[in-house]
Amino acid sequence: MLRTDEKPTRFLPEHIIESLDNEVLAQERANNVCLFNFEASNIAADTVSSYVFENSDVQVHTIVDRQVPAWVKEGVDVIIMSYSGDSEEIDEVYSDAKKRTNRIHCITSGGKLRKLAEDGGDDLHLLPAGLTNSEATGYEIGILACLYEALGVEGITDSLREMVPDLKRYRDSVWDSAQAKDLAESMSERIPVIYCIGELRAVHKRWKMLVNQVEGRLAFSGELPEFDHNEIVSWTEDKDNKAFVIIMFRAETESPLLNHIVRTVTDLLPEYDVNIKNVELDGRLMERGIRGIILADAVVNCMKEAD
Repeated sequence: MLRTDEKPTRFLPEHIIESLDNEVLAQERANNVCLFNFEASNIAADTVSSYVFENSDVQVHTIVDRQVPAWVKEGVDVIIMSYSGDSEEIDEVYSDAKKRTNRIHCITSGGKLRKLAEDGGDDLHLLPAGLTNSEATGYEIGILACLYEALGVEGITDSLREMVPDLKRYRDSVWDSAQAKDLAESMSERIPVIYCIGELRAVHKRWKMLVNQVEGRLAFSGELPEFDHNEIVSWTEDKDNKAFVIIMFRAETESPLLNHIVRTVTDLLPEYDVNIKNVELDGRLMERGIRGIILADAVVNCMKEAD
């Protein structure tokens, strides 16, 4: 559901720490988790799942679709997350999942998803009502982390608690900063195209969502290394490339090949006079993702104030 009052939020770290205080009852340990996430909830889903991919042997599959995979059977945990609880796909996904497994977990602020969970006796986790998509992200990150911990993903809530002080300092350092204003200005008269590695896809989704919904402007995004395979020729040869600005997020990974690709691309494009802004993200995988989200809010806030 599109919110016409969408705006950046300065309080993502505070929302995360507040939601980590939610009490989640102990669950039977999960082996496979199928996480359905709708609307802007996929930003929180991708952010938290990056910790699972890096640190846990619990298998988590994040799905933004209405089709329940054939492998979802009894014993598989299904999480359905939708802030509004009224996404069009919910009835179909819930009904199909309910036929296959009794391990259903719902994260929402209300709507029909809340009613389905209450009527079905499912595990229900309520988010604060009345928020925009941007404001809901921190709460979704925290409550999803609590649920993952209860399902056997060890250490995720402690990891979030430990990084929040650094996230607050990072937020304070970039809000109204020269970096945020420079990025906002570079995007003011050009169409932004945001790129990052696949593990940080929540970052480019947040940037694109805010530019689309807050500024009402076009924005595009993509992931490395597919950018290197498919798009680099058009950036170097298309005479219309000056209408765009690339926001390239760079982060060191454990893959020497991927690191080489990112460095090569960011070194090559300026030689063709392509508009490009490189942004470094530090920390472990989940922390880098949250930093990228915070920076998106800071930059779009600058754009909004300049309008």
